[in-house]
Amino acid sequence: MIQVTIPGKGTMTLKVLVLDYNGTLALDGKMFESVKDNLLQLSSFVEIHILTADTYGTVARQCKGLPVEVKVLESLDHTTEKADYLLQFNNQEIIAIGNGANDQLMLERAHLGIAVIGLEGASIQTLLSADLVVNRIEDAFGLLIVTQRLKATLRR
Repeated sequence: MIQVTIPGKGTMTLKVLVLDYNGTLALDGKMFESVKDNLLQLSSFVEIHILTADTYGTVARQCKGLPVEVKVLESLDHTTEKADYLLQFNNQEIIAIGNGANDQLMLERAHLGIAVIGLEGASIQTLLSADLVVNRIEDAFGLLIVTQRLKATLRR
C-alpha cells in the first residue's frame, strides 16, 4: 500500500497500479529495461496490472517473471474495456498510468491518474484527464516510490 496525505486533498491509500503497456512501459513492444526494476520494487507496495492490445505480440515474453497481472484486451472498444477493468477494484485505491487516447477514461476513473508523454507522445484528452503529467514512466514510478514528490505536485 502507498499512503500519502496531500494538503487540501486528504489522504490517499493506494493499493492497485494499472498500467498501459505500449507507449507507457514499452516502445514498439519492447519494455524499457528500467521499468522491470521499478515494477519489482513497486510490487512490494501495490498489486500491479498491465492492460494491452499486445499489438506486437511481445507482452507475455516481456513480462515473464515479473510480479504483474497481464490483461490482453479483447474488445473493439479498448477505451471502455480499460476503464471497465478498474470496476473490480475500489476506485479510491487505484493509480492508473497511460499515454494513449484509449487511456483517457481509465485515468479519469482512477483515484490517481498519471499521464506519461514518453517517446510516443500522449493524447491531449488523456493529458486533460490526468491528475498529473510526467515526461517518462520512470518519473511516474519515482512519484510513487518517493511520495513527498506527489505531495509537492498535488497540494492545493
